[in-house]
Amino acid sequence: MSASPIVDQLVEAWMINNRVNLLLLANLDQAGLECTLSTRGGRTVGQQLAHVYGVRRSWVEVADKKLLAEMPPIDREQGHDKKLLIDGFSHSAEVLARFISDSATNGGTVRGFKKGIVPLVGYMIAHEAHHRGGSC
Repeated sequence: MSASPIVDQLVEAWMINNRVNLLLLANLDQAGLECTLSTRGGRTVGQQLAHVYGVRRSWVEVADKKLLAEMPPIDREQGHDKKLLIDGFSHSAEVLARFISDSATNGGTVRGFKKGIVPLVGYMIAHEAHHRGGSC
């Protein structure tokens, strides 16, 4: 528990977003992970989810490199491994929750994102929701 109810709410908003990702994954079978709506050879649903995880890693790398070791990469082709995606989303959500809480309780600053932690969390949630919308 942080020193501020607002910080707790920000972390909870992030975790709700992650629970939606996990709900999507729980309801996808292998065919769903391998499905694509692209007519031009774009990413499959699983590859979209691997991309989302990769963006999480990218922000951690920019903002707090010491946390990056806790988030091994998931490459595009591993996006069809449901267990790997579930584990990656579950663990990275916790890592980012700590990062969000630490940033918010330290004035909201984020290295590499001058607008601060609240807009960054908003961006990350919007980005992830955008990619969930591409599911078959």
